[in-house]
Amino acid sequence: MDSITTLWLDDQPISGKSVMDVLRRTGQISSLVQALVLDQTLSEVSLEPGQEDSLLKEFREEQKLENEESFQTFLNNKHLTEQLLLSTLTRPHKIVRYREERWGPRSNSLYLKHKDRYDLVTYRRLQANNADVMQEVFFRLKDREESWETMAQQFPGAKTNADARVGPIPVKELEPPILEALRKSSPGKVLRPIAVKDQIVVVELEQLESSTFDDELRTRILREEFEGWLQRECTRMLTKLRFTS
Repeated sequence: MDSITTLWLDDQPISGKSVMDVLRRTGQISSLVQALVLDQTLSEVSLEPGQEDSLLKEFREEQKLENEESFQTFLNNKHLTEQLLLSTLTRPHKIVRYREERWGPRSNSLYLKHKDRYDLVTYRRLQANNADVMQEVFFRLKDREESWETMAQQFPGAKTNADARVGPIPVKELEPPILEALRKSSPGKVLRPIAVKDQIVVVELEQLESSTFDDELRTRILREEFEGWLQRECTRMLTKLRFTS
């Protein structure tokens, strides 16, 4: 089985085992497994009638491949068949459909289960790896001897219009100690320096906005569920992976 020729390279037969050895040596097995998992999963997903033809027609128009000769030349140059190209063009649409079919009906309950993680926060932030410097920054801001803008502009490499403002961003992008401190704080209060890894951080909450379950957030939740599932599935497959000698 290993000696079966998979492709020809300069008239030299290349076996399937040789191809797999290259993938293993170049660290591409994870990407291969992910592609195979997706292929297997999406093989059961159907698009609307005529959608494949529309996607291919649109692609050929965009690439200026209207006549058959130019299209075949394109396929040859890319080492593709029309079916492989179609698989590439339809994959994003099949993923959207799969996400919708699998998690769409539960999207609202998924949102309610993790509602707080989708809140948005706007805050001010300055940091350095010197605790004494950040202690001084804290007192100057707390006592209103300096504004966030003037203080931010004194940091090395700062832009002339630096204001230390961050956000609005999803709360999940914050380090847990920073998020916990901001959730307990009130707007306008400068918080004592917080150690985050090798940095000392001073922050002040501006606004914490509760999330709203709209179409944009719903799409984001479905995408996160899909990506989490795919990562877990690939990890599971990789632990069971076996190669022939």
